Amino acid sequence: MSPEPIPKHIEEGAVARANARHKAALDAKADPDSVVARISAAAEAAGLKDKLTERGVLQESKEKRYIDSLAKDKAKLTPPDGAKPISAFWSHGIEHPDAPKNYDGIPFLSQRFIAEEWAAQQNKTNPGSAQTLETIQGGRELDNMFLWEPEVIEALGGADAGFGPGYAKAKWDEISATYGGLAEGRVNVFADTGNTRAVLYQKELGTLRGNENVGLDNIHFVYEAPRSWPEVTRTEAGTNTVRAVAQFDNKDLPHYIDPQGFAADTPEARKAKLDSLLEGVAPAPGPAQAQPQAQAPAVKAAEQQAAPKGPAAPLWQMGFQQPQTVTRPERSGPTPVAGSPGAPPLALRPLATGMDGPA
Repeated sequence: MSPEPIPKHIEEGAVARANARHKAALDAKADPDSVVARISAAAEAAGLKDKLTERGVLQESKEKRYIDSLAKDKAKLTPPDGAKPISAFWSHGIEHPDAPKNYDGIPFLSQRFIAEEWAAQQNKTNPGSAQTLETIQGGRELDNMFLWEPEVIEALGGADAGFGPGYAKAKWDEISATYGGLAEGRVNVFADTGNTRAVLYQKELGTLRGNENVGLDNIHFVYEAPRSWPEVTRTEAGTNTVRAVAQFDNKDLPHYIDPQGFAADTPEARKAKLDSLLEGVAPAPGPAQAQPQAQAPAVKAAEQQAAPKGPAAPLWQMGFQQPQTVTRPERSGPTPVAGSPGAPPLALRPLATGMDGPA
């Protein structure tokens, strides 16, 4: 059975966002000095100056000082007083004929833009009810610095000025962790699993599990577990709880579950594996409740956040299933290689928030 399509109004909005972002990235690559000028102006407005040695040699530019501080600036990632939005995180993406092409020439739609369009639609009817990292002040500002673009990094001074090859990933890791640490109540994850190469798994899910205002029970995947898994694996290891801890793509790393091997185990062995996986992982504050399955009734976003312990929406409140063709996400539009659900190949660039933040 083929998966249900993304709701048309979400799909169209997400594609438009992806193409607009792709154009903005191309503009930044063509004129990186204008991006640097914006960063410089923001640094000056914040009262920052170049840090010099006693001999007057540049030790740290005001631009780097500003970006470093932005990634940890809780004030720019905190909702207005009284707002309790559902925070969304994302990873990976899907092939889509109208989306920008990735490095392999494959049209690619990042889950980032699906999550952003979902948040925008929620906020139309209930302002302040949903957010992604890239839609709030700090994330939006870092996103518009286009640090994934080599031309921008070079214009900032490159490795000699402290902007080495891993700089963009490090800043997105930091801001993703800050964002996740500020989340409250239910959070929505736009992915079917957390891949070990993605910031979602590397940083964000752990931050959310350890956040006393979120916890394990409030992490909800908006998509079903991959349909390529055996049914028993989808039923027992495809719950929100298990997917918020486990990984399914690298047998050499902790918390690995082999979808096929798991299904071949006895019921007792499967239970023991899951018990061991979840041992010591803190649930959300308050009385623990059983995780809902994907067929549970949908709940409006505002109701979900007001009562995060109640029945969760199935895939989304719109209710659709993850398309089976999945590719790695990438910050400015394209990604290097397409892959299969649950095991996307390693991207040439690191993923940013999702809390990947990136991916």
